[in-house]
Amino acid sequence: MTNMFPRTLALVVVVALTAIGSAPGCKMINSLSGNTPEQAADAAPAADATAAAAAAAPAAEPVAPDHSMTPEAFVQAVAASDLLEINLGTMAIAKAAAPTVKDFGHRMVTNHTAIQVIIGKIAVAQEITLPTEIAADDTAIVTSLEALSGDEFDKAYMAYIADENPKVLAMYRWQYDNCTDPTVKPFAAQTMPIIGTHARLAEALNAEVNKEAIRLAAEKKAAELQAAEEAKAAAAAEAAAAAAKKKPAQKKPPAQKKPAGAP
Repeated sequence: MTNMFPRTLALVVVVALTAIGSAPGCKMINSLSGNTPEQAADAAPAADATAAAAAAAPAAEPVAPDHSMTPEAFVQAVAASDLLEINLGTMAIAKAAAPTVKDFGHRMVTNHTAIQVIIGKIAVAQEITLPTEIAADDTAIVTSLEALSGDEFDKAYMAYIADENPKVLAMYRWQYDNCTDPTVKPFAAQTMPIIGTHARLAEALNAEVNKEAIRLAAEKKAAELQAAEEAKAAAAAEAAAAAAKKKPAQKKPPAQKKPAGAP
């Protein structure tokens, strides 16, 4: 399989990145800035302490998701992601209350439509069948958002995108790091910065529109952690007290008798 679309890919990706870069407060991240794809993707910051506390798992050890997949499966996954992002972005344009959320939805439609064109050409060249409808696993979020509008839509949409985009970014990163296909790897490398920018913008917008919910979630998590520590300390104190009660009393040694004639 040969690298058949490098010029088309580069052109469409630059156009898409330019569209992102016009967003308020958004910095362009691409090869023109001198950053590698890894540096650009890493511009999507880790969640701040508040968001991290809100999203932390209660007790179980988190299991790292496996993003490994064949080039064919990756191409199909990208196509499925594009279908969903275009659908949700179109909804955001029509339903969102905040101009920033509307603008984000517009850019998602623009960028993923461009990516859709590229991935379609790769699929044709490599005879890969792409999905034409939103995946069954994604219909629930579509149905849920269709029932919302205004502020409620903004909060639900941005919460979902802020959670989903890092997963998509990780999928691209795995291909960038591991794929050997001469067409798919360059696609992943040149598109990953766009997905990284999406993740960064989504995180920032989610922190804005869901500020109060994130604060309350963080407070609840902090209270749960404190209660767990107090319960642990109380259990340790109770165990120590019980152990002390079971411990046999030490017997006093018998008094030594003085030998006869001793003063």
